[in-house]
Amino acid sequence: MCHNDCGGIATVVYVDVLLFINTVVTYAVLITAEKLIKRDAKPIRLIAAAMIGSLFSLVIFIGINSVLFSFAVKAVSSLLLSAIAFRFVSLREYLKNTLACIGVSVAYSGVFILIYQLFKPPNMIVINDVPYFEFNPLILLGSTAVIYLLLALFHKLFRERIKSTVVRLRFTVNSQEYSCVAKVDTGCNLTEPFSGAPVIIADEKVFRITDDLPKRVIPYTSVGSASILYAVKADRIVIDGAPIDKTVYIASSPIGDDHIEAIINSEILR
Repeated sequence: MCHNDCGGIATVVYVDVLLFINTVVTYAVLITAEKLIKRDAKPIRLIAAAMIGSLFSLVIFIGINSVLFSFAVKAVSSLLLSAIAFRFVSLREYLKNTLACIGVSVAYSGVFILIYQLFKPPNMIVINDVPYFEFNPLILLGSTAVIYLLLALFHKLFRERIKSTVVRLRFTVNSQEYSCVAKVDTGCNLTEPFSGAPVIIADEKVFRITDDLPKRVIPYTSVGSASILYAVKADRIVIDGAPIDKTVYIASSPIGDDHIEAIINSEILR
């Protein structure tokens, strides 16, 4: 517990409540950034990042109240949270993820400041863009549960929509371009084991890996069996006319579907 003087009014700030509130807010920021950059971060990474990010809310006890200091804290926290929540795949991806976190965080802060300035809610303070509310614990927990259920419902609907998506896929390997009809499948989670880059499975009728191409071994499991695929790094990926700015590997294997010529890891579109 700590006393904080805001605008001449002494407000009692409970550290546990402060951390809880900002864990929820940080999680919301990360979820929003995740959708913005079309990533599919693991929930455990998002939760861990949100909990660590909430520690930055303790800056309200430092006593420095400036826009520059607030932005510096956001930049540093976003650098850390981006690495935890979305992993470090490449410098370009890392910077894009970090900028998304900063942008969303600034937007959330703007909303809190606007609410505070317009309505002056009782038992609410905003210092260095860090919000603090004094809520009844039952109301706070109930609100958190509602937010979680809404996010879970949105995520389920979003995944179901993607699951049945059929797209036109074009990819280039060794300066040779290939084109086929592909299905985006949330059940396909193949990745290149060292980089974590997603893998597309192309039917052998569309693409075959020749001996002169540098290959990577991709382990995979199916019902009751385990095996390996060979994959090569794509030079370029285009899905429904939109270039994909990610590292993607192409594996070659029979698909067994007369209408689908490739299966796309849904991570590629997030």
